[in-house]
Amino acid sequence: MRPAARLHYAWVIAAVTFVVILITAVVRAAPGVLIVPLEGEFGWSRATISFAVSVNLLLYGAIGPFAAAIMDRFGVRRTMCLSMTATGAAVALSPLMH
Repeated sequence: MRPAARLHYAWVIAAVTFVVILITAVVRAAPGVLIVPLEGEFGWSRATISFAVSVNLLLYGAIGPFAAAIMDRFGVRRTMCLSMTATGAAVALSPLMH
């Protein structure tokens, strides 16, 4: 009789990476969905909200090579933990913006 197959650690890493990428994409896309409520609640113009989203996308694309260098130097696990912590803190502190 064969022993029960264990879940390979690579699948755990792939699942965690998928969840982190999914959450980050949702956080980045939220202003596009909430543009009208953001206008009404804070009195911001669509141009201001769109500018903030465009800066976000620009920095998201520009940070790629630096993120790869950080992962190479400090390791993927530390970098992922730090990025998840930063994303969680940003989402948790977003109700405090005015």
